[in-house]
Amino acid sequence: MKLSLADAATAMNALGDMSQAQGQSQIAGVKTDSRAVGHGDVFVCLAGERVDGHNFAAQAARQGALAIVAERPLPELAESCPVLMVRDSLAALGQLGACWRDRTTATVIAVTGSAGKTSVKELLASILAQMGETAKNYKNYNNQLGVPRNIMEFHGEERFWVLELGISEKHDMNELGALVRPDVAVIHNIGPVHLEGLGSIEGVARCKTDLLEFVQPGGRAFVSMDYPELWAEATRRFPTVLGFSTQGHSDRFRASYLGGGKGGGRYLVHLDSFELDVTLPFFGDFFTENVLAAATVAMQLGAGPDEIQRGLETAELPEHRNVCIPAGEWTVLDDTYNANPLSMERAIANARELAGERPLVCVLGDMKELGPDAAKLHAGMAQSLAENRAAAVFFHGEHADDLLDGLRGCDWNGPFFAIDNPATLPELFAGLNLAPGVALFKGSRSMRMERFADVLTGSLNGENQA
Repeated sequence: MKLSLADAATAMNALGDMSQAQGQSQIAGVKTDSRAVGHGDVFVCLAGERVDGHNFAAQAARQGALAIVAERPLPELAESCPVLMVRDSLAALGQLGACWRDRTTATVIAVTGSAGKTSVKELLASILAQMGETAKNYKNYNNQLGVPRNIMEFHGEERFWVLELGISEKHDMNELGALVRPDVAVIHNIGPVHLEGLGSIEGVARCKTDLLEFVQPGGRAFVSMDYPELWAEATRRFPTVLGFSTQGHSDRFRASYLGGGKGGGRYLVHLDSFELDVTLPFFGDFFTENVLAAATVAMQLGAGPDEIQRGLETAELPEHRNVCIPAGEWTVLDDTYNANPLSMERAIANARELAGERPLVCVLGDMKELGPDAAKLHAGMAQSLAENRAAAVFFHGEHADDLLDGLRGCDWNGPFFAIDNPATLPELFAGLNLAPGVALFKGSRSMRMERFADVLTGSLNGENQA
């Protein structure tokens, strides 16, 4: 597919003189990082909290930008590069993405949920890649900045686009839905996530199912039946929705976890007329709904049993997601990419399964954007820690006292450490004098809990951390 500069300007409702484009009309790409700009690219100036892209417009022009999209005049570029003026650069980027989406013949699948949407996206894309060329968002670039940036990197002639969508405010899904306008929508779970912006679990259900309003005519929706608020909203807003369940609510699309082993986790997946016994390089009961969501959608899009099995078994997840790392005689479970109450509870149970009867140590961090319920939800983590027999707990963040109060209320009396500096972890950990086991690391992205995981892994492997 091709996009002309004139069409791009129209899509963005931009004003500017394009005569300086010197006869070149086709856009090579769209960039928001001036360092990545090449000949023929359009550079969109975004004003962030720390960096303002307008300050790098001249650099982008020197590197061959075809045009600059800006919110304010850039007189220094008057003679060298067209400047397209817009009211809102981020909105303009979304309008470019929507224009590109209009031109593709790909089947566009949008995936959302409160926990595990990146995993569902990766599993589904891996299956669909067995059927034809498939594009997907990079890592979890799933918001109003990441989605259009990713879309503009697709060449547009793929058979499938698989896009995960993440929201934290009530308006987010309406903006993303209007951009993506999926042929297929997938919502695989909901939980108490981003309550600061979404308000309540009912609010999460409403905002997630806003996606269904943007499904294209003749399109389809797939939603988990295991979350009552979600299923009620989905059936109200999209009566022909197809449901899947890991808890016995669907006869057509269901799955169960058969346990873990040296090769990973085994899952039994039932899809209408056939059943698959698959072993994935991941493990855990919580992962069952991710496997089922991906397999159900792929099957309905035409994938056969062999393609589904091969796609699932060869899928790879991005870094810091449920990764087992050998650390001396211990196993470090790095699940540090992000955290919310739903994913935290599942990660702790998953770590206990991995540990078996061996000790489980949890090194955890704050869960962000939980609003006025933050203290209560952090205290609520204690039940999972107690039920899964955590031998010791380390906590990094402002909610350490809330968690400790919750633990004492559960009659858990193990060692608890509030910890700020990763460098202090190895000595404290060694002082536990535990037999080898599993150390789980998890927290919200801003807590950067991988720093703690890296330091302890290096220490247990005998590396010099000085």
